[in-house]
Amino acid sequence: MKTKTKFDHFRFAAGAMLSALAAVLSMLEGMLPEIPIPGAKLGLSNLAVMTAADLFGFWGGFVTVLAKSFFAVISRGPTAGFMSLCGSMLSMLLMLVFIKYDRKCFFGYVGIGVVGAVSHNIGQFFAAWLIIGGSVFFYFPFLLAAGVFTGAFTGFVNSLLIPVIRKSYSNNF
Repeated sequence: MKTKTKFDHFRFAAGAMLSALAAVLSMLEGMLPEIPIPGAKLGLSNLAVMTAADLFGFWGGFVTVLAKSFFAVISRGPTAGFMSLCGSMLSMLLMLVFIKYDRKCFFGYVGIGVVGAVSHNIGQFFAAWLIIGGSVFFYFPFLLAAGVFTGAFTGFVNSLLIPVIRKSYSNNF
């Protein structure tokens, strides 16, 4: 019989590891060559956010988003941190809806990844609009198209990872 305290320690440790993973994946992604669409990225740190949201719900995803955004502030400045926070929060919230209601149905993890990537782009565009105004929207369709492909990639990777994590630690979930 597991105790609540043991479970809380496990969740804390796993959440800390996912938050650190989000920061490391973000840093790694910055070292990769750019996708042909300027500003578009694979969204590797979204793997950690989606995993945290799936395994631990809102608070797990929220803490991972905060850690990821804090890392963006430290490594790229406050504007990048603000844009990361806006995109990641909207992404995590919408992914949670699809995780809760549609994980094994129509969309699956690939669809959840697409929803996450596209909503991340929408959140970042809203942040950019607040900072510099409407001139950013001409670029919006290009990043949305990139988001479909990058989100499908991250969703596919998580469709392989999350079931393994759940099986490996089934007594803790």
